[in-house]
Amino acid sequence: MSPTNPAGRLAVIIFPFLLLLAGCRSAYNYFEKGNSAFASGNFDEASLNYRKAIQKDPTFGDAYYRAGLAELKENRAAEALEDLENAVRLLPENDAARTELTNLLLGAYVGDPKRPKFLYDQLVAFSSACLRRDPDSAQGLRIKGYVAMLEQRPEEAVGIFRHAHQAHPGDEKIVDGLMDALFRANQIPEAEKAGLDFLAGNSGASDVYDALYRIYTVAHRTEDAENILKRKVNANRKERSYILQLAAFYAGSHRKQDLDQTMRAFLSGRDRDPGAHVEAGDFYVSIGDLDAALGEYRAGSNVARNERAKKDQPICETRMARVLLLQNKRQEGLQILNGTLAKFPADAEARALHAALLVETPGAKPGEGIDELRALLQQKPDDLFLKFLLARGLAESRNFPEARMRLEGVVKRQPQFLEARVLLADVAFEQHDTRETLRQAEAALDIDPQNLRARMLRGSALLAQGNLEEADAVLGSIARQVPASLDVRLKLAEIALKRRDYAGAESAFNKILKAHPDEVRAVAGLVNTDLAQNHPEKAFARLETELARSHGAPGMRHLMAMTALQHGKYNLAIENLRELANQTPNSIDPRIELAQVFQLKGDVPNAILTLQKAAQLQPQDPRPGVLLPFLLESENRTQEAKQIARQALAERPQDAMAMNNLAYLLAETGDSLDEAVQLARGAVSQAPNNPVFLDTLGFVYLKRDQNDDALDIFDRLIRRYPRDPACAYHTAVAWYQKGDRHRARNLLSRTLELRPPKDIEAAASNLLSRMN
Repeated sequence: MSPTNPAGRLAVIIFPFLLLLAGCRSAYNYFEKGNSAFASGNFDEASLNYRKAIQKDPTFGDAYYRAGLAELKENRAAEALEDLENAVRLLPENDAARTELTNLLLGAYVGDPKRPKFLYDQLVAFSSACLRRDPDSAQGLRIKGYVAMLEQRPEEAVGIFRHAHQAHPGDEKIVDGLMDALFRANQIPEAEKAGLDFLAGNSGASDVYDALYRIYTVAHRTEDAENILKRKVNANRKERSYILQLAAFYAGSHRKQDLDQTMRAFLSGRDRDPGAHVEAGDFYVSIGDLDAALGEYRAGSNVARNERAKKDQPICETRMARVLLLQNKRQEGLQILNGTLAKFPADAEARALHAALLVETPGAKPGEGIDELRALLQQKPDDLFLKFLLARGLAESRNFPEARMRLEGVVKRQPQFLEARVLLADVAFEQHDTRETLRQAEAALDIDPQNLRARMLRGSALLAQGNLEEADAVLGSIARQVPASLDVRLKLAEIALKRRDYAGAESAFNKILKAHPDEVRAVAGLVNTDLAQNHPEKAFARLETELARSHGAPGMRHLMAMTALQHGKYNLAIENLRELANQTPNSIDPRIELAQVFQLKGDVPNAILTLQKAAQLQPQDPRPGVLLPFLLESENRTQEAKQIARQALAERPQDAMAMNNLAYLLAETGDSLDEAVQLARGAVSQAPNNPVFLDTLGFVYLKRDQNDDALDIFDRLIRRYPRDPACAYHTAVAWYQKGDRHRARNLLSRTLELRPPKDIEAAASNLLSRMN
């Protein structure tokens, strides 16, 4: 075709235009599909369609904006941030997109106590850009006001928010910020007045009701707090979730009659709606009333079955299984889930719960349920209940460090999660951290003052701390409530022993043993009573008698081994742990303890062999891989040690303990210090208060000659753990490298007084002799 042909030229012009028009129509079709999915609550599908619209038209600002909203609904904050930034760039006049972006940036910055600099820079830049365009910009002034508040300039923040309020008198977020600034500036009556004045003309402003509720709660104005929640409910009749907020207030105030009446109001007119029963059940779970929750889920399941609401039935059934799992009713929970999975085999939550119930269930493969939970959590990383289930499984598998780290994340996100609080207290007690046990048990009791397990943990922690009077009061109260409780009777006998009431303790332990002849803890109590009176021969004779009477029961043999270890009788401990390993061929616990006894005895080669056999027996168990590298390193088998540590990290790349162990070995050998610091920081970011991880990070800093950073860590650790020789030694090295020999010498002497392990003793003595 000739280029001078007018028809040809017209085709060249029109064809790309038609392609562009087709592309726009296609993008708009996907956009409309996304809107329909969003309206029906299917945010994942909505996000997918908005993404397809953006692929067809990368300049489609509204698609970016709606995608950001969908991602916010699914708690995908990072993706929402990127899409909303694109929306604001492409639609500079879209105030709704600008507001959502402001909310997201502020929420991320205010919610992170570390106040990340990159977020601060983004906020300041965004605020400045908004204020350049419009000096009265609501978003720009709001950010500027909150930054002033967070930088401890409350009076300045008040001025900024007053200016913003004058420019935007009907903006709820601005009033909320003004109230916050006034509260921080200790102008509480003015904060209250600002909120009440705004509500007079804007009765639906939920943020302002909540700000007033916070003010009344902090001031202990209980009646005003209740009334503002009632006013919020009455002004927003369609928002039934506000009724649950009022119910939570009554639950926290222990006003059961008002709570029951409020929940009846919540369900009024919705008793044929399975979703309403699920919401009510979820609420009861959040306040720890599992029986009421189970009742609501059962009611929802019955309604779904009768109304043929097929989509609601698996939700109700999986919620029932959740509660049964929390109540440790495994078989009943499995029975429900087997039925659910038969009808709905692809239901992800039913699969997750089934996996959780498999953990520690007889006949399940080691690690089977935990591996499935990890995989499911990768698919739904923000699911708090999945995180709790994994933590519970880890605790049952005695992987306490990771269980604790995950539970700390759960209660940070949802402080009222009662079962997570109780389990965290339990894990802390298993780790001998009585201070954290008390803190978490008391937090659980704030939610449910009658929670028996939390009360028991509190009493046990007080006893372990030597606070006998308060422990006696707490445990005595439980004993009056449940007089047949074996656990409580054992603890009360232990109190008698600690009070040196040896006759009373022996009598109490003997009564328990008479009623429960196989109760090893009663025998342990009697042995400890003998030892407290300096009668070791009587204690060992008692143990021999009980071993013979029980025909070498595993529990009794383990008690004999631990008592022998306590008295430095390594050969007797080794003999009993070997017998125990033969008695329990599927458990590696005796082998791990046997390896540790070999190590204490100084027989490191046998310790290594024992752990290697344990690793072969149960490859999924992380404990041998945790202990082996350090034993190999002590035998100068450094490359083997690092190889095992790297393999452990490859198998569990998100495992904080695996990161920590490799970081320590890399620092110990002095190679790959950049990798070591990254790994150590990764472990600390997951568990910021874990002393082992902090010590490793400090040790890495020492190796990198970052002595000030090391001292920041070690000074904190040595205050918390003044009797830990490793902390004392590492702090001494940091001061030595800083040039302060006086402090270093004092700490090295302190290290040696604390009877450290042989490697630390040798290193401390060597450094001290060089300094002298």
